[in-house]
Amino acid sequence: MKEDYIAQIRSFNRFYTMVIGILDKNYLNTEFSLTESRIMYELNIHPEGMTARDFIELLHLDKGYLSRILQQFEKKKLIEKKSVAHDKRSYLLYLSQTGKQAFSQLNENSQLQTEELLSPLKEKQMIKLIEHMNGIRQILSQTNI
Repeated sequence: MKEDYIAQIRSFNRFYTMVIGILDKNYLNTEFSLTESRIMYELNIHPEGMTARDFIELLHLDKGYLSRILQQFEKKKLIEKKSVAHDKRSYLLYLSQTGKQAFSQLNENSQLQTEELLSPLKEKQMIKLIEHMNGIRQILSQTNI
């Protein structure tokens, strides 16, 4: 019986990743992957800066993978680094002005994608969808994920 539940959840996951284009090489019609986009999102909502360790802990990223992404971000001048006062080996990372512009485009594209996804729905359907999404979040939040 549990195998059937797992199969249904995995089927839904495959469906939803296709709907929102997570597997597209150019996520949201940009040059960035989903992981890169998420890193930029986190930097945007943390204007006080974040360390590489913060990303590893928050997003459960491999250190080497994160390092390669951050190197590319530096090369493209998307981020700025400042030494951490109490640990000269660590840096606080911030979005540069170029990074803020790139994130703004990602954010706008995400907004438009979501609007397009919801456009055929009636208000009652949207409310039901959001209620179900909140239910999923609530149930999975109780499982120590």
